[in-house]
Amino acid sequence: MTERELEILEILKNDPLISQESLAQKLVITRSGVAAHIHNLMKKGYIKGKGYILNDIKFVTVIGGNNIDILGIPKEKLIVQNSNPGKISYTYGGAGHNIAYALTKYDVSNYFISVYGNDINGERFINHCREHKIDIQCCEKIHGAHTSSFMYIDDFNGVKFVGINDMDIYQKMTPEFLSKYLDRINASQYCVADTNIPAQSFQYLYTHVTVPFLVKTTSIQKNDRMIQENQKIFALITNPLELKELLGYYKEPYTDVEHAVCFLQTKNIANIVVFSLNEGLYFHGKTQEIRLKKKLPGTVNTAGATAVLTSTIVWGLQNSLSWKRILRYGYAAISITLQSRQPVSPQLCVSAVLEQEKLLFDT
Repeated sequence: MTERELEILEILKNDPLISQESLAQKLVITRSGVAAHIHNLMKKGYIKGKGYILNDIKFVTVIGGNNIDILGIPKEKLIVQNSNPGKISYTYGGAGHNIAYALTKYDVSNYFISVYGNDINGERFINHCREHKIDIQCCEKIHGAHTSSFMYIDDFNGVKFVGINDMDIYQKMTPEFLSKYLDRINASQYCVADTNIPAQSFQYLYTHVTVPFLVKTTSIQKNDRMIQENQKIFALITNPLELKELLGYYKEPYTDVEHAVCFLQTKNIANIVVFSLNEGLYFHGKTQEIRLKKKLPGTVNTAGATAVLTSTIVWGLQNSLSWKRILRYGYAAISITLQSRQPVSPQLCVSAVLEQEKLLFDT
């Protein structure tokens, strides 16, 4: 933000109904000059639309997938090559969507940058986001394309068994597409991306994004997109299986999580968080290592666990918490999420996370 833009924002905070003419007189500049500054502030995300409604300066940008999740869960142990009685449900998901939604539930102002099709699922996506106050002004409708969908089956204990995705629409999230939102991204406190976007888009973001950049992995078929010669990652959030696959990209043999994380940190990744239901949470930063493993309540659905963990990390960083405290809260948020059929639990909020953290770690 320029000094003049900061000056204009301060005036608007005290007098949001001031005219551009009056602004020009206060600043001793032309009205057209004021209009140009206002346009830039809107483009960067500091002003929400007309009427000089100011956005929270502390906002986050989220780049990634949104899709309709179709989940099947058998009543008993899954029998392959067989029709299994169970329940089928439809939910709104996608790693990027889940991160943006969870941030919204934490009252963290954010802009979700994504694409959707001109189909019935696209309309459902819009209505869902409006209902839950997810900001989608940076999401674009792609004509002639289908909104992304993900169909998966969990075992009766809630662990994902297999999934199939139809996500070709994300190839439209090109560098050209992202360049339209670059000013807004660089005005945010943190930028988070999932690995649904194309490889060239990661290359573009590594080159042009100037704020701390976090990456959440999504699947072993897509995660190598984030691996670029110019990569610059503040934090990587992943799981053991995907971590192993990332190591394979470098043809580095996998021995254990600790070795894998240390190796990847030589590739310009500052902080790495690894979570799995069985092994718990492992963190390695530049100066510290943290392990957390707690017995969690019964698992209903694992789909949104690492997305909610990612949002909790961003919320904690924004509030200047220590990594130890952030990860304890992240574990608590995962615990809440695992008990919901939805990828982001309706019960998720800051107060619920604080309470769950006490239950997990102080009792």
